[in-house]
Amino acid sequence: MAAGCAGASILLLILMVRYVPRHWREGSTLKDGLEHFATLNRTLFAFILALSIVTAGTSLSKASDEVSNEGASLVNLYWATRPLSQSVRDQVREMTRQYTVTVIDEEWPAMAEGGSSVRAQEQYDDLRRVLQDSAGESKQEQTFARDSLVALREVGDARRARMLAVSQEVPDYLWIGLILSAVLLVAASALQIHDLKWPGIVGIGGLGLLLAGVLTLLSAMNHPFSGGIHVEPDALKFALHRYAVI
Repeated sequence: MAAGCAGASILLLILMVRYVPRHWREGSTLKDGLEHFATLNRTLFAFILALSIVTAGTSLSKASDEVSNEGASLVNLYWATRPLSQSVRDQVREMTRQYTVTVIDEEWPAMAEGGSSVRAQEQYDDLRRVLQDSAGESKQEQTFARDSLVALREVGDARRARMLAVSQEVPDYLWIGLILSAVLLVAASALQIHDLKWPGIVGIGGLGLLLAGVLTLLSAMNHPFSGGIHVEPDALKFALHRYAVI
């Protein structure tokens, strides 16, 4: 992509030098107008880029927080099962471990494609049914089961927040503004170069390369669970390790 953008920038320079009349580019009125336009366009590009980076960075940070909350909630759920009867406790803990593994192994790749794991949702629903059915007749047993259900509800809230974060990305209108502004930035710079000499060619190619690098970086941050910069399930993997010592 970067090499293609640099090549396209150089091609645009060649077209400008060959087909735009020299007196148009050197005329004082057009030159002043071009300089004002280039300054305005640079400001616009910087503003849209900053807004896009903040949007992508906020989505990444929020998604990372939601995953951390889910990992902590799963550990709390594991702890909350301690007062339950041994048979129910063992069953719920094993189901919690299986749910965590499914999220890491199946749901994470699905989220990279914008989807989710049906199996993970079914395992969560099974956990809720088991805990609801485990409430005994005594008040103490009902209290223990209710505490576990509260911990499971926190897991469910964190899961829903994580799934909502899957669709968070830089809006299309910002991408359109960025790309158009980048093209105009290269075009305005090319109009200010009068001859096809190496300094101008290298400069315009370098500008295209720089803009491509910036857009590539933003693209890598665009989806919280895919791309070059994304959220890993480290908090859930840590929860698996915690299960072994609780």
